[in-house]
Amino acid sequence: MNRWNNLIDLKGDSAPMEVINQRILSDATIEGTNLIVLVMAIMIACIGLNLNSVAVIIGAMLISPLMGGIVATGYGMATYNVPFIRKSLIKLSFQVGLAVLTASIYFLLSPLTSPTDEMLARTTPTIWDVLVALCGGIAGAVGNTRKEKSNVIPGVAIATALMPPLCTAGYGLASGNHTFFLGALYLFFINAFFIALSSFLVFKVLKVPPHGNIAEAHFRKQRLVLVTLGLLITIPSIYLAHQTVKDALQEVQVKSFIQTDMQFEKTSVVSYALKDDTLTVDLVGAVLTEEQIEQLKTAMSHYHRLQGITLSIIQGNRNLNTEEVQQLINARIEKQGKADKEASYKMLTSKYYPAYERAAADQQVIQTLNSQAPLLFPEIQSVRGGTLTALNQDKDTKNGDFNYDCFIAEVTVTTPLSADDALRLHDWIKGQVKMPVVLNVQTGDTPSEYYGNGIQW
Repeated sequence: MNRWNNLIDLKGDSAPMEVINQRILSDATIEGTNLIVLVMAIMIACIGLNLNSVAVIIGAMLISPLMGGIVATGYGMATYNVPFIRKSLIKLSFQVGLAVLTASIYFLLSPLTSPTDEMLARTTPTIWDVLVALCGGIAGAVGNTRKEKSNVIPGVAIATALMPPLCTAGYGLASGNHTFFLGALYLFFINAFFIALSSFLVFKVLKVPPHGNIAEAHFRKQRLVLVTLGLLITIPSIYLAHQTVKDALQEVQVKSFIQTDMQFEKTSVVSYALKDDTLTVDLVGAVLTEEQIEQLKTAMSHYHRLQGITLSIIQGNRNLNTEEVQQLINARIEKQGKADKEASYKMLTSKYYPAYERAAADQQVIQTLNSQAPLLFPEIQSVRGGTLTALNQDKDTKNGDFNYDCFIAEVTVTTPLSADDALRLHDWIKGQVKMPVVLNVQTGDTPSEYYGNGIQW
């Protein structure tokens, strides 16, 4: 039994109470060096969030002095020193206000106004953030009370991420986005409260001496306040965690539906998004009929987590011009909320314009084939076709290598071509398009004839 007690003993190598007290007071100071470091940490975090740079954000978290005021609050609660708690909270409030104000000014002046992924990650705290704050607070308090400070404090600073949420709140204030502002402040409050609470627990285990004579009623009141605050903070995070899990499982079924039920020979899925109980799917290629769309809706209803979801199809033809691509992007963006529009524009453009460029390249190839093919093969009247993405049955689908592009060429001739001429025509077209070719030859109004049974040569 003694062996197990020694394994989890926090008192064995703890620093003297005078040293611990001095450390707490020093870390909680907001004047001089700590104030300069705080302002620099705010600016570094803002720049990192603005540029979506994880390395820069980590640097800001490492140098931020915010942890000192939070641990000092936990220490004050453990010693039942109400004046010390009050001073610690006032100092912490000043630091929080300075951080949010400085971040707001930065983002008002910054030419980069789009929210980044790093900002979005700090607007929806969940129960896992509570657990991280608790574990981080315990580790930080233990490390801070040793005879020699350990290296756990930098790790705790990174894990609990106090500075980035405040800077994200500043962005929300500057942009008028209350979701960013409230969500980021909630994340900071979760981290701050549970770091203070876990520090309080460690200090209680170490039996720091109370400040003066404390009545039993005060103990009961403190426990009630801590339990009540803990529940009020934790319950919303549990709900958000439930939503996160639900969304993740729903996303899995959406991907399965897209990959299984929306594979068409002449129509491609460009992008999709599930929001506000509506699955919006953008298609390029042959326009789907109403019957096909109804079949898709029926198929989607068979997925447990997609029942009750509305399917919205946005379609565009294969020969898109620049204006039509822009219309597709605008139609897709209109399906989203205001806060997402600017961030989505670049992503959607990168998805739609490759389809437009491929269609434009196909048109150029068709013009070349129609101008040069009759010179080589006088029987040819016209050539039409385009690039399609096909399934390669010979590839290993487990490794994701199952798609390839091929060019479908439909050639109309006045008199039937011999097999040798058809093979020469196929090889010539293949040389022009620089990809595999499927050749389809028809004579006048007679049905199409696929040389080689339509198999690539």
